[in-house]
Amino acid sequence: MATHHPEIGQTLHGFIVTSLEPLPELNATLIRLVHQGTGARYLHLVTDDPNNLFAVIFRTPPGDSTGVAHILEHTTLCGSRNFPVRDPFFTMLKRSLNTFMNAMTSSDWTAYPFASQNRKDFANLLEVYLDAAFFPLLRERDFRQEGHRLEFADPADPNSPLVYKGVVYNEMKGAMASPASLLSRRLCGALYPSTCYRHNSGGDPAEIPSLTWEALRAFHAEFYHPSNAWFFSYGTFPLADHLKTVAALALDRFEARPVTSCVPAEDRLGAPRRVVETYPLDPAETTTGKSMVQVGWLTCDIADSFERLAMSLLASLLLGNPAAPLYKALLDAKLGGNLAPGCGYHDENRTTCFAVGLQATEPELTGEIEALILKTLEEVAAAGFPEERIEAVIHRLEFSHREVAGDNYPYPLSLLMRLLGPWLHSDDPLSPLRLDANLARLRQELEAGPFFENLIRRQFLDNPHRVTLTLHPDTTLQQREDEAVAAKLEAFRRKLSAKEKEGLLTAGRELQEAQEGSEDFSCLPTLHRDDIPPVETAVPVRPETVQDCTIDWFDQPTNGIGYFIAHLPTAAVPPDFIPLVPLFCSLLTQIGAAGYSYVEMAERMEAFTGGLTLGTEILEDPVDRGRFRGLVTVKGKALVRNSAQLFSLLADLGTAPDFTDLERLKTVLNQIRTNLDNSIAGAGHSYAARAAAGRLTPAGALRETWSGLTQIRRVRELAAKPAPELAEFASQMQVIAVALFNRRHLAAAMTGEARHFPDLSAALAPFLSALAVRPASPPAPLPFHPAPDRCGWATSVPVNYVARVYPGVVYTDPDTAPLMVLTRLLRAGYLHREIREKGGAYGGMASYDAEGGLLSLLSYRDPHLARTLGIFDAAAVWAAAGEFSSEDIDQAILAVFSDLDRPVSPGSRGSREFANLRQGLRPDLRQQLRERILAVDRPQLMAAAQTYLVSGRSQSAVAVVGGEEALRQANLELGGEGLQVERI
Repeated sequence: MATHHPEIGQTLHGFIVTSLEPLPELNATLIRLVHQGTGARYLHLVTDDPNNLFAVIFRTPPGDSTGVAHILEHTTLCGSRNFPVRDPFFTMLKRSLNTFMNAMTSSDWTAYPFASQNRKDFANLLEVYLDAAFFPLLRERDFRQEGHRLEFADPADPNSPLVYKGVVYNEMKGAMASPASLLSRRLCGALYPSTCYRHNSGGDPAEIPSLTWEALRAFHAEFYHPSNAWFFSYGTFPLADHLKTVAALALDRFEARPVTSCVPAEDRLGAPRRVVETYPLDPAETTTGKSMVQVGWLTCDIADSFERLAMSLLASLLLGNPAAPLYKALLDAKLGGNLAPGCGYHDENRTTCFAVGLQATEPELTGEIEALILKTLEEVAAAGFPEERIEAVIHRLEFSHREVAGDNYPYPLSLLMRLLGPWLHSDDPLSPLRLDANLARLRQELEAGPFFENLIRRQFLDNPHRVTLTLHPDTTLQQREDEAVAAKLEAFRRKLSAKEKEGLLTAGRELQEAQEGSEDFSCLPTLHRDDIPPVETAVPVRPETVQDCTIDWFDQPTNGIGYFIAHLPTAAVPPDFIPLVPLFCSLLTQIGAAGYSYVEMAERMEAFTGGLTLGTEILEDPVDRGRFRGLVTVKGKALVRNSAQLFSLLADLGTAPDFTDLERLKTVLNQIRTNLDNSIAGAGHSYAARAAAGRLTPAGALRETWSGLTQIRRVRELAAKPAPELAEFASQMQVIAVALFNRRHLAAAMTGEARHFPDLSAALAPFLSALAVRPASPPAPLPFHPAPDRCGWATSVPVNYVARVYPGVVYTDPDTAPLMVLTRLLRAGYLHREIREKGGAYGGMASYDAEGGLLSLLSYRDPHLARTLGIFDAAAVWAAAGEFSSEDIDQAILAVFSDLDRPVSPGSRGSREFANLRQGLRPDLRQQLRERILAVDRPQLMAAAQTYLVSGRSQSAVAVVGGEEALRQANLELGGEGLQVERI
């Protein structure tokens, strides 16, 4: 840890240091500064973490639902004063070793964060980000591409129908088709009737077309000013360097001015309200069990840090696990299939809120659900919470505060998200990072009287600012909306003069020419191959054998937390039960065991662990594509002082699970079903890719069985059964448990600090001793025959997710390296332009799974289908012809290493290396691949494209997730290559 810090009152490059705050629980020091010339605020966290992060944030409260802040976020990244190229953001993705690059729009702020471990790369990205945020070009053509535009359906025929296009327009069409997304937005609209939160900051597709280019530019001029800016940085790179760059490239060019961006406190309702809204559902689907009911309260002001902490803990007490009273009452009542999305306490808005409800219910049950919620809150306010429950939720809060996470997003970004709301609205970034003072006050309040009981009455029972929202499906809504848009556009088209029609044609041609035109990217900074570390960072391991089990020990800075992972081979599971393994994984931690009820098990997990999870994993052999291992992974984490309780829980679950409570199984199956149904709109491209891959390799087939569309169908079928009919299923779960928890075949790893290894080893030993030792003969492999085909999966979405997947080679094959680079080249050099910029989809992607040997071309929230499949073919031809430069190759290689070397949390370093070693991906094999990637050249890439994409096209498989009408319409265009359409 660096020990030299600036002093309070010291001035650095125009910034004055206003405070220094040591944060020993985070192993960090917080430095706060203010820019004297503009008033810009700056926050820096000094740490030993090499994954350095920077962000600039603007407060951007929208005044309507045109999506102005969201479209501006996209458009600022389309060229700036010093980097006047078409798409510097996506170009820098190719020229960087970033560990994170993005931009994001929330309900009242817009943020531009990036992270990198490379100092030169960090400086490059900082320069590009600052120029984009403060000096964007905001060209009209970029607004038309990213936001919305009118074009003729046939770009060459002014008599063809008019259609709306635009990246954000199509993104939000997809987002607003998701009931889960709509529920949150509609509830906010009702809970916040007088402030900016009533608007859809992402943009409502019905209102996006009313946004003008002039209004977009005015919004930027108003809000993207240093006087309305909050800067954040984190890591090991010197703060003074950041400040010097920010001042020189941005702030010194501005003067302070007032910016009206403060969000006022919400006006309070005098009485509860009920609101009914609808969402579109495909006419082929039943409306039964497709409604959602949510009750929401406006609660405390964000400035009250103690009340925020108390509300967060109260939400955990009420909803944090299946034993929590509100959670249990709602599920036990059988009024719905699962808690509604977004249940819990939300403290990011100026005035915070709490929501709870059910999904997979019926509109006529709204009153009953609302009454049950209020009745349960009354009962809890009267009875209070047991002391051990309060201690358990405090433990879980302290655990999450201490844990260095960061596998999905960089850890510093999660810290920024934690503090951002209080920082923006009450100038308090510190209280979210420090728990001690507020926890000490909480313990005083708990000793003084019925604290949480009074909190329930104050914030819920006696609070009239309550909204009950019912969101139910309408199978004619999408058609009515589409017809209304078509009628509006047709009426507009009929009024167009010949000159106006020619203007639209000309604008379309100009945009297309700009998208297709070659550009000089030399103005953008870049890294080169010699900036890539030649050797990956080693993860030291100490293997040992304990009770005939292989245990790998990983010494990592986990802040006093121990992480356990075990691999349980599924080879001993009866073949007919293999498709049920994911359900076993989901159920095991939600049932009773060893004489404990599921409620008691949930309370033990909350009191002593940071979480227990099971999941499926497939490890493909690096040298033989026909060989793979299916596994169940068991993961648990706990403070070292609680490691004995963690392994006691694992022993109970592994040796004595209780699947006999059929009503409980029915409840959890309903929860799993609703979660899977909700996942389609956000992960349609992943489902499409798995569906296609399942036709090509045996491992791909198992992965589709376990986590694909067929699993959704299987869960729906089981969830539809009455509880008494689940007896056979329960016995199958018991058979799977016996087959899996066998010490003879278990391998495991522990990750923590070496000084804690003796304590962790002592806690682990009884768990291993408890496991039975059984012989198991490996079953014969299931027969598999590749069957490339074309499938269309119909569901209720207004946009498409298109995938074509090609078979590749094993990990150790020399062609693996060019195939990995090829996908980066395809995405950056062809698919992004054709599918996103020109086609208006949210994304066009390409990836190569080096372990599974599959190459995937994908689109996400795509208004097209047949056109996109044609683009996939054209992209293959483009690559095989070598229509790319040496610089393109270098950038693609950088992009590969940006992923390969992406940092993970300390706890996950051990589990990742453990999986690598179990799979046979030894460091020498990984180094061999690394050297081959660094040596990839043009002939290799051209040959790979020709062999695997062009010549290998007939061996590829296509899968599309989309609306049924879109799939059938595409079949008219695809002719002999049409899709076999099935409903999910």
